[in-house]
Amino acid sequence: MTVLDDDLLTGVRAARKAFFERVDPVRAELHRYCRRLTGDIWDAEDLVQETLTRAFSRAADSFDRIDRVLPWLIRIATNAYIDAWRRPRPALVEVPDTAALGGADPLEVRDALGELATLLAPQERAAVVLKDVFDYPLADIARILGTTVGAVKAALHRGRERLGGRAPARRRPQPDRAVIEALAAAFSAYDVERIVALLLDGAESVLVGVVHEEGAEAMRNGSLHHMFVIESDVRYRAEVGELDGEPLVLMWQAPVDGSLPEALVEVMRVDTVGGLVSRMRWYYHCPETLAELGERLAVPVRDHGYRF
Repeated sequence: MTVLDDDLLTGVRAARKAFFERVDPVRAELHRYCRRLTGDIWDAEDLVQETLTRAFSRAADSFDRIDRVLPWLIRIATNAYIDAWRRPRPALVEVPDTAALGGADPLEVRDALGELATLLAPQERAAVVLKDVFDYPLADIARILGTTVGAVKAALHRGRERLGGRAPARRRPQPDRAVIEALAAAFSAYDVERIVALLLDGAESVLVGVVHEEGAEAMRNGSLHHMFVIESDVRYRAEVGELDGEPLVLMWQAPVDGSLPEALVEVMRVDTVGGLVSRMRWYYHCPETLAELGERLAVPVRDHGYRF
């Protein structure tokens, strides 16, 4: 029987950690691009993670040095975005308010991003973001999109023309708020058994970009043990918040010695099925997403400094 043993998995994790540490200096700019491209806080983080995963695999296939890391990552992100667009996809959420760039009217920026996320073809969207938001040269945009400068000019023209309309708002399916309230209460009580009782058989816990767990026992011995037992120098408190109509579990943390005030360190998105939790997605290791959440929710966020 083929087995992926501990030595192999340890080596893979070590290589991934070394790779992510090397690209970390350009991660914020990569996230900024993905955020503008998708127009959605959660889709942006998903695209960042997909880009880093593809880049890690691509690096393993490369024999030449990669000297211009950010353009390399942006091209991978663009291709990942176009690939995702070509697949069947759920309805998009209404685009939230975002910070304006360069003194632009925030409402105008939001409306433009809304149009980008709903009306434009992916190549047009990428061209408009790369040129009008990041001011990339046309030749660089052509290389990223794998096309000609003339085709980029045509995509920019079509995309800018289409930004005059308004896109209808569409929302994601909503999770069961009562289940999320019960989950937050169980986390605040440090009650592992209550948490486990709320889980669907085969439920998933995804610490985005770092750990994937399947089933109650994996969570009990992994992320829950780490939070409730190993991290004994801090205390967590959970409550239900809301962003763009979606209920979220907000995780607050404070040192047990009282040396620092309580701050938001974690946000969890929860999927529910039949009154139980089918998936939890934790954004503890997503600094740009947490920073935006803190700003939009007007709450203090503590950057723990650990990315991977």
